[in-house]
Amino acid sequence: MSPKRVIFIEPSANKTNVFDSYMRLPLMGSLYLGTILHEHGYDVRILNENIMGREIDAFEIPADVFCLTALTGSASRTKYLAAYLKRIYPAARVIVGGIHASLLPEEFTDVADHVVVGEAEEIIVDLVEGRFDEKIVQGRKVADMARLPLVRYDLLDGYRKLDLIPLMTSRGCPFNCNFCTVTKVFGREFRMLSPERVLTEIENALQYFSTRDFFFYDDNFTADRKRLADLCDLLIARRVGITWAAQVRTDLARHPDLVEKMARAGCRWVYIGFESIENETLKALRKSQTRADIEQAITVFHQFGLNIHGMFMFGEDHDALDTFPQTVAFAIEHRIDTVQFMILTPFPGTEYYERMLAEDRLLHTDWDYYNAMFAVFQPKNMSALKLQTETYRAYGKFYSLRRTALDALSLTVNVLLDALVWNFGRAQRHNLDTIFIRGGAKAIVLKGARTSDSYLRFLGEAEQRKLLHAGGKNATTTPLPANIAPHRDA
Repeated sequence: MSPKRVIFIEPSANKTNVFDSYMRLPLMGSLYLGTILHEHGYDVRILNENIMGREIDAFEIPADVFCLTALTGSASRTKYLAAYLKRIYPAARVIVGGIHASLLPEEFTDVADHVVVGEAEEIIVDLVEGRFDEKIVQGRKVADMARLPLVRYDLLDGYRKLDLIPLMTSRGCPFNCNFCTVTKVFGREFRMLSPERVLTEIENALQYFSTRDFFFYDDNFTADRKRLADLCDLLIARRVGITWAAQVRTDLARHPDLVEKMARAGCRWVYIGFESIENETLKALRKSQTRADIEQAITVFHQFGLNIHGMFMFGEDHDALDTFPQTVAFAIEHRIDTVQFMILTPFPGTEYYERMLAEDRLLHTDWDYYNAMFAVFQPKNMSALKLQTETYRAYGKFYSLRRTALDALSLTVNVLLDALVWNFGRAQRHNLDTIFIRGGAKAIVLKGARTSDSYLRFLGEAEQRKLLHAGGKNATTTPLPANIAPHRDA
């Protein structure tokens, strides 16, 4: 008898999320779960629609079990696929998991045999074997991450397309930001792999790829300072020869010796959730950092040659219209290499979502637009329309073609001057990556602006209704976008 076939599916988000087309990385959850089942003798295949570059044709993928991952932005697509697969393959078992399913499992009980809440590594074999009767199955946290298998990347269709190798070496976060879903799913207890095991994970991954560039998915890769130092020492001593990027917090800058060691160990980029330059906003978000911490972090990371991808959010109740230009000016003045200007999004299950719901400030619950690129709630000090348009305006100013061209010219001049004085060592350190990334980001921003046209009309009409209602008149509106289901008037 042939082994039971299991297909994992990572659906793409709605086309409104233009970044999905450019940041094509698989989720580590499917890779771990698929590897576990493969080791138990199952025929496993992992499909990621973003990596495939197209939507899955359900008739092409017969299987005994389908495991779908639901993020908030892909929840609608996940639900559609689950129902469709069940109709085509009625004898197959359909299982839905992922962050959104963990936070709102009831949304999928009508289309799936089982919905998993939380981590599934400890129960996946029993799930696939049909040993659970309940619809909503509580997962169990992996207490000892060293028990997880080394990932079989070749289970992922198109894995050779990846130009960054994804790794996750820890779970959980000791902080408690009120807008974040991480602690809701993985908890506040920080669980991690040892430095030796991380090195083994890296060596395992290098067997599958020609690139030596890694991206660490960990929400706070540097939370344990000793582990970080020991890992860097191993990478340096073993001369592994990789380059890597990781998500970090500003507090890492308080340890410049550690930052310097990271650079020597191959770190090239740090991704930092700055969120805001306003102390009142940072305090309201429970971010546990200040503007001074942000400025110190930028200085220290740049001092040791690390590129900074700074992530900011707009829309918190302390934000006003002058927040946008001030944040752009700050990012340019401090020479942050690349930025993401996101719109604060109340993701289901978070404290911020519950507050917006209680205050009747959600504009709708169409999850396609819950991706930090759209205003889905009513801000305090501006209209939702202004929040949307000013965020894109901020992008346009930071990634202006003129600024990118001037930076490229400056880089070229500096390289030539260094070469003229035979300073080839320094000349080689000039980084073209940032220039190319800024140029690409400009294209992404322009595409995003085009895809948001219908949503801007929706926000404009919502604002018009608000004004008309305030004046005691009846609102007359043009049709809203077809896939927008307003929760209530703005």
